[in-house]
Amino acid sequence: MIRKSPGPAVRGARRFAVLALCGLLVAACTDEAPDEEPPVERELPLADVRPVDRDEVEEGGTLRLGVGSFPATFNPVHTDGVASTAPQILAPTRGSAVRVAEDGTWSVDPDYASSVEIVDRDPFTVRVELNEDAVWQGGTSITSADMVAFVDAMQDEDFAAAPAEVFDDVESVEPDGDFAYEIVFERPHADWPAAVYPVLPRAFTKSAAMFNEGMRTKAPSSNGPFVVSAIERRTGTITLERNPRWWGEPPRLESIVWRIGDPEVLAKAFLAGELDATPVLPANLGALAEEDLRSSISADWTHLTINGGTGPLSEPEVRRAVVAAVDVDEIVAEASRRHGVETVTRDSLVLAPGQLGHESTPPRRRLDEARSLLREAGWKPGDDGVMRRGKQRLSLRFPVPQTRSGAAERARLIAENLAEVGIEVEVEPVAEQSFFDDVVIPLDFDLTTFTWQSQAFDLGDLRRLFTPVDSPLNFTGKASKAIGEAFDAAIGEVAEGPRVEAVRELDEVARAQASILPLAVVPSVMAVHPRVVNYGPTAFADLDWTAAGFEAKEESDGTD
Repeated sequence: MIRKSPGPAVRGARRFAVLALCGLLVAACTDEAPDEEPPVERELPLADVRPVDRDEVEEGGTLRLGVGSFPATFNPVHTDGVASTAPQILAPTRGSAVRVAEDGTWSVDPDYASSVEIVDRDPFTVRVELNEDAVWQGGTSITSADMVAFVDAMQDEDFAAAPAEVFDDVESVEPDGDFAYEIVFERPHADWPAAVYPVLPRAFTKSAAMFNEGMRTKAPSSNGPFVVSAIERRTGTITLERNPRWWGEPPRLESIVWRIGDPEVLAKAFLAGELDATPVLPANLGALAEEDLRSSISADWTHLTINGGTGPLSEPEVRRAVVAAVDVDEIVAEASRRHGVETVTRDSLVLAPGQLGHESTPPRRRLDEARSLLREAGWKPGDDGVMRRGKQRLSLRFPVPQTRSGAAERARLIAENLAEVGIEVEVEPVAEQSFFDDVVIPLDFDLTTFTWQSQAFDLGDLRRLFTPVDSPLNFTGKASKAIGEAFDAAIGEVAEGPRVEAVRELDEVARAQASILPLAVVPSVMAVHPRVVNYGPTAFADLDWTAAGFEAKEESDGTD
């Protein structure tokens, strides 16, 4: 479509690229392998929180949680904040009109809104009626003025914001008094639930200076059941306490303490009884493998990206041969070994396993098809088994970060797979610090692998991975009219049934281009004290922080 103002879309994409690559660098380069091979456990669910009824949760107590690093800013929608630990740390202090379920669907959260519904199709309009009891931390009501200011900030180039792509399509926010507003979109957009509620009060979006720098050392105003009461960099702790102005169901916990440390330090603290839960990563899995582990599908997934912009991979037959030759099952098995749980294949470019509309399509390695495709493109095996066309060898460069990372192991396995059909792959170690700046962003590779992240509403952001060809997140060197139209068709379907069908058709078109091969879902694994309930890893679901806590102990009746 032709936008009336193309600026916000371009600016938003560039900002998203910056934040995404910051997060990807961590995912690709710090995932060190375990020293010992851990046992592989059960298949991953969408959530593993040990749910119990609220009346089974003890009143009071402090939940002590481990986290990997201090965020550079506590602004959860700043480019420096989105890919950091800020959203995780602030989750108990935040709420929205939309509550996401395990399968990525949503419902209205009555603590924040009485109604969220589509009221017009032309122009596409969503009406939100707010809960009038809802207030920010200081006691100021959450109003339509906050939403107007928030959308303005998401679309202003002076604000280093990292909004979902759907914000580019917000035409206006029309207040209807203080506690209702209508959001008018330029077109119907399947991701619209991501753009219906203000993350920050207008006091934090009133100026670019406040938005960009004002939350570097302090948390934004809470609208959730907890508030940040202390940030102590010296001791590496962040403390949350009950919000005295919280209007909803009272939280069972008295407080939450986040402790910052590297994986080994957090593992030692958990084993010493100083933490109630901590992330389990390959680097500390050996120490925590015998503990009470909870695991789920995460939002992260690994992939093989194929640069079809130049060289032999510009030919679709060669790209399809690469895809057909890769043993995805082998790569998934390796990911399971590294993480200590039986992970699953990411068999869709659009949907995570278990997400609404997902259909399981187990990968099938097709060596004969790969060889046939190469012959079709004019490649023939030489005396050493490497495919040649004239004097040209079918040789591909595969740079990887120079660390003991999951990316390096995936590259090794893929190189071995492709050698079986005569494709020579040179795996090149690259300095971790320069991997994205010098290799990925300038497309200085034939093959690459790292980690992408999914969200419940991210069709618009996924589109950037494939089109346009100069999208800051498109590292495939390719784009096509067909894939652009397929994304637009899926994004334009706001009804559940037609959208599911459009997404399946989109998946087929994206696979036919053979630019990105999804590999494995990255599992989210935590060591959690057995008494902790209503808490644990989830793929999409929002945790109910008012119900999290410790399972109540059974009272003795005084008899044996």
